[in-house]
Amino acid sequence: MRKIFLSFFMLFAVISTVFAQKLTVESFKLASNDLTAQSQPRKDLNNLNCALVKVGIALDGVKFDGSIMGEPIHKLGEYWVYMPKGVSMLQVLHKNYTPLMVNFYDYGVGKVESGMTYILTLSKPAGSTEPTDAGGNFYALTVTPKNAVVTIDGNPQTVSTDGEYSAMLPYGSHTYKVEAGGYISKSGSFTISSSDTTPINVSLVSAMATVSVTCPTPAVSLYIDKKSVGMAPWTGSLKEGMHLIEAKKEGYRSQQRTINLAQQQRLDVAFAELAAIQGHLSVNYKPFGADVYIDGKKIGQSPRVFNGILVGNHKVEIKKDGYGTDSKTVSILEGQTASLSGVLTTHTSSSVALGFSSSGNTITIPVKDGISIDMVRVEAGTFTMGATAEMKDPFGNEKPTHRVTLTNDYYIGKYEVTQALWKAVMGNNPSEYKGDNLPVEKVSWNDCQEFLSKLNRITGKTFRLPTEAEWEYAARGGNKSRGYQFSGSSNLSDVAWYDDNSGYVTHAVGSKQSNELGIYDMTGNVWEWCQDWYGKYSSSSQINPTGANSGSDRVIRGGSWNNTAWFCRSSCRLNYTPGFRNDCLGLRLVLSE
Repeated sequence: MRKIFLSFFMLFAVISTVFAQKLTVESFKLASNDLTAQSQPRKDLNNLNCALVKVGIALDGVKFDGSIMGEPIHKLGEYWVYMPKGVSMLQVLHKNYTPLMVNFYDYGVGKVESGMTYILTLSKPAGSTEPTDAGGNFYALTVTPKNAVVTIDGNPQTVSTDGEYSAMLPYGSHTYKVEAGGYISKSGSFTISSSDTTPINVSLVSAMATVSVTCPTPAVSLYIDKKSVGMAPWTGSLKEGMHLIEAKKEGYRSQQRTINLAQQQRLDVAFAELAAIQGHLSVNYKPFGADVYIDGKKIGQSPRVFNGILVGNHKVEIKKDGYGTDSKTVSILEGQTASLSGVLTTHTSSSVALGFSSSGNTITIPVKDGISIDMVRVEAGTFTMGATAEMKDPFGNEKPTHRVTLTNDYYIGKYEVTQALWKAVMGNNPSEYKGDNLPVEKVSWNDCQEFLSKLNRITGKTFRLPTEAEWEYAARGGNKSRGYQFSGSSNLSDVAWYDDNSGYVTHAVGSKQSNELGIYDMTGNVWEWCQDWYGKYSSSSQINPTGANSGSDRVIRGGSWNNTAWFCRSSCRLNYTPGFRNDCLGLRLVLSE
């Protein structure tokens, strides 16, 4: 026992002696007459000549760490280390010596300059000798995935966050095992010797099964184990075992499939076409022969019973030349008949002359091909803009709150601009999710300006995007505001399509409740561009503000089908470059009186 203890003590003493030795800096200075950094240059990431530090030390196996460019060059009695401009520190490493950190400021040099050569002279401690063998060396193991659990010789290793493991081991043969959830484990062996360590790279193979799901019905939402995974067709990875797959679409009967997966299995799941759930719509309007549109598509004339209407909320419009348009949101139930009746009002002579029909605080402006724009009047007023008390957990850019006065009445779109309107004006449809009465999306701010220019030529009006202040005032309900957190309610699902209820697609405009002014979807469905350059708020009161004078980004407002409730608050504001497009981003119109 005494011999074992003595041997251990001697090994500890040897290791302590090895790591007690230190390199020292004799001098560090600029070699102003040495042009090596220019005659034998190496470029940095800005394509400038690097500084060259010539490290003088008669020692093999020296390594360097810090902001260096490429591998150092080992010359006789020195190392050439290239560094980018502005670096002020270099670490010197050797297995037999304590790591040495050289701070250039300690020697009056400070930060190195491009194309300059410096001399760093190091020395070993007096009387130093090469150490005796410590009887072991390091192993180095790199694993994928990085969160894998590593066992060496049956002993779990310290958890790593970067996927790299290392420790000193005695010479000889050793074993390893690498394991991770969702992957097939791997075992092996390696040998420790006195030579340089060669890292062992272990990449685990996924044990996950691959599942592909299809359905011939378009725009079907898929759920796996009650969690939304997107739209069909879909391909993804799942763990082995039982899973429930559901195919859903509003107005259709859902289908379910239970699957039992093995490791690395590939499985195709094909749903049949979903069966439509239908009801009926009775429309009895005078004058007879009025055109009936549902979700922007003409389906016939009044009076008539329309069969085979998908269940759910639909926007129904009744139109006839010389009369105002009547617009209703109707809920169709399975096997039942919803009824609409009424009388269209005739245009007044002034309305006809101005090219639009009016009813209460709403005007309807015809565009072309039976497409029109419904606008809601917003009366002038004063409000507090920004992170008011009901706006929970606001962003910093929603502060400070400030008083804003809008001195002029204006009209704002009752609905977000639909794909039908965009196609009528532009002749194309850039949207990801197609449907005439769905909001147009994947349009940039610049695209909106082109659309507005063409729309104004067609109608003879001056449509534009709302200012950020006009948008927030209208979203809050104008002078009829009830102080809701969202536009029209503090219960978000009443007024908005967002990530919890959208199925990760857009929905027909006007299919949720309106806000206090009768405006729809100012919360959710798609974000909406504003006219303003994006800038910080001021606490000062403002009159008719139009945003920052200049900038790189434009403001967007309102949240979308792909966002959490937090982004749907009426004060929430984001910003993007004018050329940015996204399937969550559309627009709403404003018309000045």
